[in-house]
Amino acid sequence: MVTDPSIPSAALDAMAGQLRPGAGVRQRQAVLPGPLWGFHQRLLQAFVTDAGPPDAAVVGRVAAGREQGPQADLAALAAIDLVHVDPATGAIRVAYPFSGRPTPYRVELAGGPAVFAMCAIDALGIPQMLDCDAHISSTDPVGGQPIRVEVHDGVWRFVPETTVVLEGRIAAGDGGGAVADCCCPHINFHIDRAAAEAYRRAHPGMTAMLLDQAEAVTAAGRAFGSLLNPSNPPEEVP
Repeated sequence: MVTDPSIPSAALDAMAGQLRPGAGVRQRQAVLPGPLWGFHQRLLQAFVTDAGPPDAAVVGRVAAGREQGPQADLAALAAIDLVHVDPATGAIRVAYPFSGRPTPYRVELAGGPAVFAMCAIDALGIPQMLDCDAHISSTDPVGGQPIRVEVHDGVWRFVPETTVVLEGRIAAGDGGGAVADCCCPHINFHIDRAAAEAYRRAHPGMTAMLLDQAEAVTAAGRAFGSLLNPSNPPEEVP
């Protein structure tokens, strides 16, 4: 876990202590104090309002007015696995559902930029989070076949029509693990159930759940649909 000396460890422990095992992004965001919650919101918005993923300069601008500076805020967000930074460049590497690097999940937003998602569920969550139409391009990791997903006025279309999502997870190491490492590489689109089962067999140490299209869209909406809703401020996690 990356920490910053300007953030009291007790404060980080208090945030982490409010989280149940396996807490999702919305639950992790909900434990943030108001100013840090706002910083996280602005970072997510920067993915679609700036040219490319937020670099160090954009992060500094987003943090303007914050007393402790961006490094302390980023360390706090990393401590509960919401945002991770490339240590070499200072650019945002992970900010679920967005990826700061190219991935197999490219999301073209209607009237906006093309962005990359961390996994298949995140890709389905981005248009729901932004309440916009989108075109998702991906590939089946088993055979490399192209997969396309479109959403227009809330109607989803998958090509091939047999597309499914396998939601996999591998065990974290002794020090725990970020979702970006334990889950995202194994949450993929597959052209059909047979391809998903082939992927499952090829990863015997992975636990996984097969989702049909409706289940995958619903799961993505639960995870990200209200993440940027300004009327949904941080609240105590039940």
